Amino acid sequence: MKKLVLFFAAVAALTACSPAKVEMRSKGVVLKDNIVVHYLEAGQGPVLVLVHGLGSSSEVWRDSIRYLARGYRVVAIDLPGYGKSDKPRSDYSIEYHAAALNDFIDALGADKVALVGNSMGGWVSAIIALNHPEKVSHLILVDSAGLRRDTGASAVNLNPATKEEMRTLLLSLFADKAFVTEKLVNDQWEYRKDIRHSVKATLESLKTKLPLLDDRLKNIKVPTLIIWGGEDTLTPLAYAERFAKGVPGSKLVVIDHAGHLPQIEKPEAFYRAVKGFVRSW
Repeated sequence: MKKLVLFFAAVAALTACSPAKVEMRSKGVVLKDNIVVHYLEAGQGPVLVLVHGLGSSSEVWRDSIRYLARGYRVVAIDLPGYGKSDKPRSDYSIEYHAAALNDFIDALGADKVALVGNSMGGWVSAIIALNHPEKVSHLILVDSAGLRRDTGASAVNLNPATKEEMRTLLLSLFADKAFVTEKLVNDQWEYRKDIRHSVKATLESLKTKLPLLDDRLKNIKVPTLIIWGGEDTLTPLAYAERFAKGVPGSKLVVIDHAGHLPQIEKPEAFYRAVKGFVRSW
């Protein structure tokens, strides 16, 4: 089937690597529609808002927060329907998540933020940069979704129905398969039970609401960095090159020996790429 969305999950996973102890605060804020959104926060300085992907949560950023908090106020959101945030009845479409993220940015009270989005989070972040460029100082797309796919559907089930399907999905996210421990499989399988409706609703929404980015990339005017795992098999490097070609003046950084979640597999390299791009404003 042609013209399918390149839409892959970023799934929460924790590593043992930790560069330094960082005070990580767990917070909540009420959005305009009275939905309580949870987020992790650490550090001081320019504000980086980290946005996870489909089936994930703020936990996917935990180790990269430890690095990024050296020079930034880092805020990692649990989008509505995920993590510790409220899970209201909604279509959980890309537009819905973009509206929630826009409200969240307003609630933070910062003049501008740098948006860092992984997978679906990149798609949502790009829409904010397009619709509200005055709020975005920098845009960082990490193995982002949102481009049209012409090579057929993925063989990986993005909403696993069994623990073995969960294992297959996790294995597809990492270049280093050692990250996929039995504990990770079990933990993610339990978490997925709690968010199954959210993931299903998003996937269903894409059948009728499809705000693809292909033809809009040229309209992104904020400074844009594209970070990509060199061994990402879910969103291969060719898609990174399409983003880089489409966004005027954008920069591409490829992280070797990393898959769909370079912020987990190579947190220090990820930090260096962000630090080299986002400076005080």
